[in-house]
Amino acid sequence: MITWLSKYEKAILALASLLVASFICYLAIISPGVEGGMDSYNHYLIAKNTWSHPYLFLDQWGKPLYSLLISPFVQFGMLGATLFNILCLVLSAFLAYRIALKIAPSFAFIAFLLTLFSPVFLDNTVSSLTEPLSALLVTLSIFLLVNKQYPLAALLAGFLPFARSEGFIILGVILIYLLLKKEFRSIFFILIGSIFFNTLGWIIEGEPFWIITKNPYISFALSGINICGSGGLSHFLYAGHYTFGQVTCVLVVLATPFLAWDVVKKGIGYSLDMLLVLAIFSGYFLAHVLLWWLGMMGSCGYVRVMVVIAPMASILASFAIQKLVYSPLLKQLKNLKLYTNIMVILIVINAVYVPYRYYGYKYPLAISAEQEQYVKVADWYKMQGFEKRTKIILYPYFSIIANLDPYDKKQLLEFWESSFQFTKKGDILFWDSHFGPNECNTPLAKLEADPQWKKIHSVLPSSKISTVNDVPFEIHVFEKIE
Repeated sequence: MITWLSKYEKAILALASLLVASFICYLAIISPGVEGGMDSYNHYLIAKNTWSHPYLFLDQWGKPLYSLLISPFVQFGMLGATLFNILCLVLSAFLAYRIALKIAPSFAFIAFLLTLFSPVFLDNTVSSLTEPLSALLVTLSIFLLVNKQYPLAALLAGFLPFARSEGFIILGVILIYLLLKKEFRSIFFILIGSIFFNTLGWIIEGEPFWIITKNPYISFALSGINICGSGGLSHFLYAGHYTFGQVTCVLVVLATPFLAWDVVKKGIGYSLDMLLVLAIFSGYFLAHVLLWWLGMMGSCGYVRVMVVIAPMASILASFAIQKLVYSPLLKQLKNLKLYTNIMVILIVINAVYVPYRYYGYKYPLAISAEQEQYVKVADWYKMQGFEKRTKIILYPYFSIIANLDPYDKKQLLEFWESSFQFTKKGDILFWDSHFGPNECNTPLAKLEADPQWKKIHSVLPSSKISTVNDVPFEIHVFEKIE
């Protein structure tokens, strides 16, 4: 342990948090775009409009718990969403530090810094994505468990699936942990979140099995449609160097045999807290590996999902460092303290450098090439006097730049194949090659051949912009004339 760092540890960590938070705010202010693409804008629009359309609080794609907690922040725009994510980042780092104090006290500050400078976490902070909140809630659940606050931890864990659907995976790990701890009474509290939201869904939406029937990922899987395809088993493994950082990945791998030796030597009860961290990390990671490999549940192989377990990776890394430094082999070194200090300094420098190396080029975040085309459409749209017409569209960014309330059915109707039955003469439909042939299941040729629809405007990029399935991106606007 570095002596001077030990003396001023909390002050240094607080200063690091302030500097990182301030820098992210600066990046958000100078960036016209956000990370996460249309998913970010969709989550933003759902959360922002919950106050005028309360039924959106139960939107399972938007995630009820996420929409509830972030809705006050997004009333101030996308910058408010970034401020919320910064709060999640700093609190996740603090909780990772507090957890590490229980299991790797000499190097708990490493867990804090590796979380605070986690490449994948930082890369997705200027956004309106659900991953940062999920990371905070998972870390808070672990913190409560290792501090023996079992009923409260079980209660919180029961709400995890309503921040991200993978919460069910983490919920299963926590359930096993409570069983091993023989905390049978606490298990009841795990059910409260699901019972609460399912009851609301039953009462408000008339769905007795709301959790299942209104889950978009289950519906997507049952539909048999696979938009994103699938990928190799090594996809997320290869991405490790720019999600967690190579050094962190190596330390996470080292943590496993160290932990296995503890279990053999001291028993499973002694290492149960550390096993919980490893099981959550491994279970979540492997679930995404398999989902992407099998092409299931709408998985698109996005590495941003690893934000959720970034604090777990940091805790495992701090555990590995402590075990490594105090291993019998290294304890024989004459200058162990010097070597330890050098190693820690190099790890910290590497932690700061990795996100800059991989993501520094991206900032300020620009809008995508697709969004640039929709800016052209919006400029045209504002000159047409279509304000009182119903717009049919599924590109959320357009709602923002055209100042539309996407949940006011007089202004906008979401573009799905089933939406055509609700259209009327004079409606304006915006088709693009990203959503049109995929989510909307409506090929361009089908609209062009339909006498009820007349093409009134097109935006064709001068050079190819590849979208889903590598088709050229273009936009066509239709008016219903019959």
